[in-house]
Amino acid sequence: MSYQKLNRKAISCMYVAGLVQLVVIGAIIGAVLVFSKAESLFIIIGGILFGLDLLYVIISPKVRYERYRYLLNDEEIDVIEGFIFTERKIVPIERLHKIAIMKGPIDRIFGLAKIVVTTAGGDVTIRFMEDEEANKIAMSLKNRINKIVLDEKITNQIMKRKLGIRAKN
Repeated sequence: MSYQKLNRKAISCMYVAGLVQLVVIGAIIGAVLVFSKAESLFIIIGGILFGLDLLYVIISPKVRYERYRYLLNDEEIDVIEGFIFTERKIVPIERLHKIAIMKGPIDRIFGLAKIVVTTAGGDVTIRFMEDEEANKIAMSLKNRINKIVLDEKITNQIMKRKLGIRAKN
C-alpha cells in the first residue's frame, strides 16, 4: 500500500482557517495599538507581525498540503506532515487505545473530519479526511483492534490450558 494524499478540499479548509487566524491576529494587533496609543515603533512592529502572518497564511497551506501523507496498513499508521519542519509519526495498530473522529466548524463547512488515534505514548491525527472516509477508517481500525484483542485472548486461553496440563503431569 502506498501513502495517501489529502483531498483537494483540504487546501481550501487550510486557507479559510488561515484567514480566520489572520483576522483574529489583526484584531489583536489593532486593539493593542489603539489602546496603548502606540508610537510609530509599535505601529511598525505591529505591521511587520501582521505582514509575516499574512505571508504565512498565503504560503503555509500549499506547502503543508504538498507534504502531508498518511499510510494505513495492517500493522501501523504512518503520518508525515509539516511546514518548516517535517514530522513523521508511526503508531503500531496493536498499541491503539482510543479512536475519535473530530470536526471543527471550518471542517464541517468543507465536509471534512480528523481521526485522532490515542496510544499510551500520545496521539496521532489524520487530518482533513472526507466524513465518509473518516468513518470507514475509524471502523476499520476498531475492527482490527477488536481482532487483535480476541486473538490475544484466545492465545492466552490456549497457553493457560497447556500450562495446566503440564502441571498435572
